[in-house]
Amino acid sequence: MALGQPHTQLEILMSNKTSRRHSASSLSSRLSIVLGLSLALTATSASASFEGPPPPPDPGGGPPPAPDAAAPPAPPAAPAPSATAGGSNAQGEALYKAEDFQASAIQFYKIAAGEIPGDQPRAQYWLGKALYKLEFYSASLSIFDEIVAAGPSHPFHKLTLPWLASLSRELPEGAEVLQKIGTYKPTDLEDADFDEVRDELYYLLGRFHYQKGDLPQAIALLDQVPKNSDYYIPSQFFLGVAHTRDFKGEPAVEAFKSVIRRSVELRDAAAANKKANKKKARKEKRALAKKNKGKRKRKDKTSVELSFEEEMKQYQDLASLGLANIFYMVGKFDTATKYLDQIDLTSKYFLDGVHWAAWAEFRKVEVDDANANRHYQRTLGYVHTLNAPFFYDYLYPDALKLKAVTYYFNCRYDSAKRTVDEFNRRYPDTMKELQGILEQAPEDFALYELADKILEDSSGLDPFVEQVAQKALQDKTLSKYFEYVDELEREQVLLEEMSGEFIGSGVGERVSEDLDLAASAAKERTGAEARSRITKQIKEIKELNKEMIKVEYEIQEKRKEQKELESVPPKPQTPDIDQEHEIYNYNGEYWQDELGYYRYEVTSLCKE
Repeated sequence: MALGQPHTQLEILMSNKTSRRHSASSLSSRLSIVLGLSLALTATSASASFEGPPPPPDPGGGPPPAPDAAAPPAPPAAPAPSATAGGSNAQGEALYKAEDFQASAIQFYKIAAGEIPGDQPRAQYWLGKALYKLEFYSASLSIFDEIVAAGPSHPFHKLTLPWLASLSRELPEGAEVLQKIGTYKPTDLEDADFDEVRDELYYLLGRFHYQKGDLPQAIALLDQVPKNSDYYIPSQFFLGVAHTRDFKGEPAVEAFKSVIRRSVELRDAAAANKKANKKKARKEKRALAKKNKGKRKRKDKTSVELSFEEEMKQYQDLASLGLANIFYMVGKFDTATKYLDQIDLTSKYFLDGVHWAAWAEFRKVEVDDANANRHYQRTLGYVHTLNAPFFYDYLYPDALKLKAVTYYFNCRYDSAKRTVDEFNRRYPDTMKELQGILEQAPEDFALYELADKILEDSSGLDPFVEQVAQKALQDKTLSKYFEYVDELEREQVLLEEMSGEFIGSGVGERVSEDLDLAASAAKERTGAEARSRITKQIKEIKELNKEMIKVEYEIQEKRKEQKELESVPPKPQTPDIDQEHEIYNYNGEYWQDELGYYRYEVTSLCKE
């Protein structure tokens, strides 16, 4: 055999079931470099936001209820100054209760602005409610924010809190509703008026303190959400992340397991009640269609478009990643892989799971050296899955490093060198192109415009560079900023469709001004966040490039030492299989159902 010609064959540990396939071409001592993988779970990697079903009509004027299997009645209104019979406030409230929200908003604005006499604080509160009913959610938030800023001295300060909770369901996190909710004290939630929405408020206030870094307060609040609440699963997930960040592994594991157990329980219950759930699913579908009307459908499906069941399944997958992270960090790689294998092909986190599993399999050699060859085969099999044509091409650049060092440890230095060359053909130039994107748009507003085009595949950049940039921009937190811009644009279109009387009124001018200012600020903020993500991607590629230079140097030194290959290299170890799988020889076709089960047959040429 010629020097460096790998004696390899790809096999698939194939499930005994019908599979879909996609034709594609087949892929053709200790190293003195750092080979670590950072799997630390952060807020940005785990910030899927809970989206409940939209609230029902509210003829009585109370805040919309928190989402639940059966929507509870609106919480009772706290004692507050009543509108004088026949007065201007009473007229506005009568219009509101008659669902003439445009006319009521006009009336309340006149009172709040002092154009006509009336109870200004009360009118301000009802104006926020009227704008909510008109689906001017951002404008409604602007009004309620004034009440929040006034503090407890405002007679409607307490009653504003449930409306902020409602707005948190309608507005993406980029609107920063949590920051408004965070001004309330945890003790405020014990008020009897919040009985119907307390679980949601525990969750939201816990999220705020988590984002602020006050982990003990976040844990105390999130831990109070009961199991029968629709907010239990997201609360337990963030509880697990908070414990992880607080270096408390045992409660973190228990919280993540609670997410998985409850998610499975809900799916089992849904399966046992298919007829009723079909009706509920149709209702949710109509509600989601209404909610997403006028919004752009970005290429990457966002949480706004997800049903309750889909959202809870995402939390289950994120919990599996969280558990895998914990066990990986303590060296229990088999347990980490077990949880990663629970993330199925339909999940948006499937490739992340495969990526992490590749590193976990590689690290298993440290604790199971006798079966090193099996672990190396599976490591390369995972990398093979990442390169499948069903997905973007090589958007996990450190997978190439993993591939190179795996060949290195098997003394297949030519194969390792070819992998390094593959990295060098792609990423150093891509790093320069990404830097060029930042230089092309030095202002954050301009970068927002360019980033938006990148996400829509219309930037005009090199296709591979655009894909790498998309990967950097497909951050869960960043997506919330883009969604908020989309929401503001939806409200601007909605304003144009309102009656001339509303547009020309004081409230119409106020809404227009608020939306323009909010949209400008949101685009600046989104551009700044996009700059941060692209800068981080550049830094990661730069660091990886340094490591690959070290790998290449080690390979060159070893190639000089390796005078000749063994004439008969040892046979590779046979993969462990169970009764549900069988061995299938790879012939250039990718079987979609078997992604994640490939084993790349590799034999070691090392003499020791």
